[in-house]
Amino acid sequence: MKVLHYTSNPTIVPILTDGVENCMMQADYQKGVFAFYRYVCSQLDVVNPMVVHIYGSWDWRLCVIAFAARRHNRVVIYSPMRGLTSSNIEWNPFKRGFWRFMLCQFGALRYADVLVMQDNYEEGMLHATGLDKGYVEVLPAPESEADEVQKVFMCSLYNKTVDTHYMRFITPQEKQFVTSMVQFAMMGKDNQIVMPNIKDLSFHRVAFYVHDEDVTDIVKEGAEKAQISIPELTEVTDDMRYPGKYKQFGGFPDKSPFAMIKAASKIGLKNLTLRHWTELYQLFRYEDYDEDKAVQELAKHNLKRTTKKIQDRLTELFFLKPGYKIL
Repeated sequence: MKVLHYTSNPTIVPILTDGVENCMMQADYQKGVFAFYRYVCSQLDVVNPMVVHIYGSWDWRLCVIAFAARRHNRVVIYSPMRGLTSSNIEWNPFKRGFWRFMLCQFGALRYADVLVMQDNYEEGMLHATGLDKGYVEVLPAPESEADEVQKVFMCSLYNKTVDTHYMRFITPQEKQFVTSMVQFAMMGKDNQIVMPNIKDLSFHRVAFYVHDEDVTDIVKEGAEKAQISIPELTEVTDDMRYPGKYKQFGGFPDKSPFAMIKAASKIGLKNLTLRHWTELYQLFRYEDYDEDKAVQELAKHNLKRTTKKIQDRLTELFFLKPGYKIL
């Protein structure tokens, strides 16, 4: 993992942790906003970090870096370095401090994924401003100069934040691998299934993806049917990442055709997990039900259009043939 550091003040010493590749970005103070933005984008392309850690306060460059990093799907960690204390914040709209806050400080706070406070006092000041909408961590105080508790803490924070936002880094090949394994599990060997190349895949990200799609057991079954040897998938727990909005687990409680399609419409087709799609495929492909009655119920509740969309998606995922479609 690469971490790109930037400090707004030369006196600020960044925390260079072990176990990650640390890089420093030098600020060119002669450049304007747009030129500096292009410079930051070029640095992101050259260094290609997963994490961008910015330090300091009241510098418009912090906002530009945070904005550019988020545009490039990087994780942004922001350490204000005690810049959010009461002595540094001026809310009088007729004074310069208010506009500096809105133009410089607010942008860095908005685009940061995690804020790292130096102590509990600074965290309290952030809470008083009402800007602690994201994830906030407090840097532990070292007991001595040789104490590396801060380095260990930051390394853990980098990993946790990257795991939380793994979808920014997952590749199309990793998604295709999961889809192919699910297809093997559902259909067995089929000439239409794309055989994945597992050489360059990150199975750590794959483990999070299959967990969120609720298909860990199905992917393992598909790998066995495809006779592909894959590493043991990491068991994902809640303490490995920050809380967030994840898809609904558990599949459909009622397995009748009308109930499943109605539930899928309520959840939203974009929010369905691969587990939901496998159950819908099993419904259309293998279950024995009264098609005429199902069509009448769907028409009565205006679900025919949703059913067609579901069938089209199943055709893409599992090559569902026209003979198994009810519409």
